[in-house]
Amino acid sequence: MQSTVLKKDFAVRIEGIDLKSLDDKELAEVKQLWMENKVAIFPDQELEDDDMTRFAERLGPIFVHVQAQLTSSDHEEVMYMSSENKKAPVAGDLAWHTDQSYTKGPVFATVLYGITIPENGGETLFADLAATYESLPNDLRAKVDGMTACYSPIKNGRDRRAPMTPEQVAELSGIIHPLVRKHPYLDRKALYLSPNHLTTIGDMSEEDSEDFLSDLMEYATQHVYVHHWTPGDVIMWDNTQVMHKRNSFPSAEPRFHKRTGFHLPLELRTPVFS
Repeated sequence: MQSTVLKKDFAVRIEGIDLKSLDDKELAEVKQLWMENKVAIFPDQELEDDDMTRFAERLGPIFVHVQAQLTSSDHEEVMYMSSENKKAPVAGDLAWHTDQSYTKGPVFATVLYGITIPENGGETLFADLAATYESLPNDLRAKVDGMTACYSPIKNGRDRRAPMTPEQVAELSGIIHPLVRKHPYLDRKALYLSPNHLTTIGDMSEEDSEDFLSDLMEYATQHVYVHHWTPGDVIMWDNTQVMHKRNSFPSAEPRFHKRTGFHLPLELRTPVFS
């Protein structure tokens, strides 16, 4: 196993391993490297759906996306994300967000497997929200500590490419989480941002919340790793510490990924104040 940290304490490339056949010692080492660096890249993988879920289940309770209509009919834990599949459509860009921030117990880790990669565009960007928090001026850091934010799957001015059912929207709207959350295992704080889903901050109006969010985003976008995909790449990221987005790619070029993930234990699943 060889590891290379790509930015300071952020994004580690781990080579020379097969995610299908890690022994317990190797898995523990992978988990530690991942948590320390928030994003882990595993190149040259060949995984079937069962391989993906077995790997994820060894690290935590398996994640099933709240939009069950988007998941594989054979493996509900695996979402097929294809530009050629109308079930979980992928097109253009995808704005900054944190996976499942609009649920009471957001997913801990997302695991994304790249299979068909466009020749141009389609990069995934990750923002280090722990480094962002540390970089805030003292007065701004003091302001965000202890604040809450409201997260919803539907946000004014932002359309979902894969619409939710009315029941799903009703269940998931208006979820309150801390704006700064403590890592469940490490002595580390991070902003908890999902601009695609964050509707209000504290008791601010939507307009004032957007202005404040824009201020925070100026700092967050200074701590970014850009991943240029190659077929066989697997990326696992820590949703308690990072947000991500996808760059646009030409509509004529196919793009196909599979996605799964795992939760924190139930007693740690709800974000807590730092």
